Amino acid sequence: MARVYLEGVTKVFGNVVAVDNLTLEVKDGEFMVLLGPSGCGKSTTLRLIAGLEKPTKGNIWIGDRIVNEIDPTKRNVAMVFQSYALYPHMTVFGNIEFPLKMSGVPKNERIKKVKEIAEFLGISELLNRKPHELSGGQQQRVALARALVREPEVFLLDEPLSNLDAKIRTQMRFELKKLLSYDLGVTTIYVTHDQIEAMTMADRIAVMNKGKLQQVGTPEEIFYKPKNTFVATFVGSPPMNLIPGRVVETEEGVKFIAEHFELLLDKDIIGKKVLETIKEKDVLLGFRPQHVEVSISEKPGFIKGEILGVEKLGVESFAHLNYGNSEIVIRLPENLTPKKYIYWRPELKRIYIFDSKTKEVLFF
Repeated sequence: MARVYLEGVTKVFGNVVAVDNLTLEVKDGEFMVLLGPSGCGKSTTLRLIAGLEKPTKGNIWIGDRIVNEIDPTKRNVAMVFQSYALYPHMTVFGNIEFPLKMSGVPKNERIKKVKEIAEFLGISELLNRKPHELSGGQQQRVALARALVREPEVFLLDEPLSNLDAKIRTQMRFELKKLLSYDLGVTTIYVTHDQIEAMTMADRIAVMNKGKLQQVGTPEEIFYKPKNTFVATFVGSPPMNLIPGRVVETEEGVKFIAEHFELLLDKDIIGKKVLETIKEKDVLLGFRPQHVEVSISEKPGFIKGEILGVEKLGVESFAHLNYGNSEIVIRLPENLTPKKYIYWRPELKRIYIFDSKTKEVLFF
């Protein structure tokens, strides 16, 4: 296994900066997920590590060597693509065997290794089939077997589950994590735009946007301690509510004043030092739809909201509330059936305050 370290890596295509001064460490044996929207630079980063692209600036370390000029075949990394890229004219056995054959591994050893990895992944009965005779999940396992049979130091996966249906994708998330982290302990870098995959599989997540690294942390840190509004709204479903306004001190206490409502804050929770930083400043109040107190009748300190509609997501229901040109989304308690209006307030211990200009977090 090996540590991967990207040191100030930039990749430019013409006038487009695909990866912008990226510094990131992936620890030996870690399962790191690169998460972000399409075009954020995550797949380009993976291709840079694999050697399929060369960095415009910066260095890429695998283990104790810089690999910028090292041929992809000599980096001892294995990559699984979204399309699986199986050879259609070969059997499953031939597909798995191919990288060993290209590396000059003797035939007897090739046969042994293919059978071992096939048994490990539970695809021994598929060895004589062709790719077109396999289901999506089976093709995924064959692609994994072909990559793993080389015993790579680093395993790279580029949205490998996106072509599978929802049920198989859920099953494969668990199987991949178990295989790569617990059974093999191989250093893994996994690219996805799916936050559920990232949150359920990663040891740590690196969130990217427009080629720049936004935040690195455990799934819990990314969800509960976002560093900016991009991370706050990209991770979490439904996304975090962000409301523009100002924090002021009044005779009634510290208030957040927005265009359509006021919210009395807890001065002790915010703290004197933070209050001095955010007071009379244009800010964004953030809170997750799940972290809201709700009532169907008026209560002191609660805000009245007009319901535009209710979105039912399995066991959870979310109300969309109308405030002029903006909406606020809140989770409804079970067995609560609101009509036209509802009363709510965010849990004061779970609010976030962001700078409206820099979008950086000021308080959480």
